[in-house]
Amino acid sequence: MSELEPRASDAEREQTVATLRDASAEGRLTFEELADRTALAYRARTNAELAELTADLPASAGAAPPPAKRRAWMLSIFAPMTRRHRRLAPETVVLSLFAPARLDLRSVSFPSCDAAITVVSAFAPVFVTVPEHIDVDTSVFAVFAPVQEGAARDVPPGAPRLRIRGLSLFGPVFVQVRRS
Repeated sequence: MSELEPRASDAEREQTVATLRDASAEGRLTFEELADRTALAYRARTNAELAELTADLPASAGAAPPPAKRRAWMLSIFAPMTRRHRRLAPETVVLSLFAPARLDLRSVSFPSCDAAITVVSAFAPVFVTVPEHIDVDTSVFAVFAPVQEGAARDVPPGAPRLRIRGLSLFGPVFVQVRRS
């Protein structure tokens, strides 16, 4: 070891091990390679030794953002719940029992062109507020409760579509269109 080589810190060793773990999870390293390289990382004395352990891995290994949730849940049971979303999962389930649920999507960024909301409500109203540029398709089966949609409007071609489906017992469902 040369006097000019910087010594590795514990945090740098842990970061290298995390990168190796992520590379293994992506299928870039076998379990045996992961075990060998992890042992070498913990014994490494310099940053150069650490860099050598990940030199054959792409720079993006382990750097990808976590995938968006496929399904999100909103539970409103005996207590009101309000959510304002910036991102909407492809599928959202709203369960509202004896308390109102309010879902405000005016500043939402859709993960794809289509998203779905499943509403299950008993003895409680559900309010879904959407921006003007979203195409909304509502099909909620309601028993002793109304389903009210915003007025018909022109939506630009290729607009994202939101499908609202579900069942409502003694609780109205309101789909409101508001400006963003």
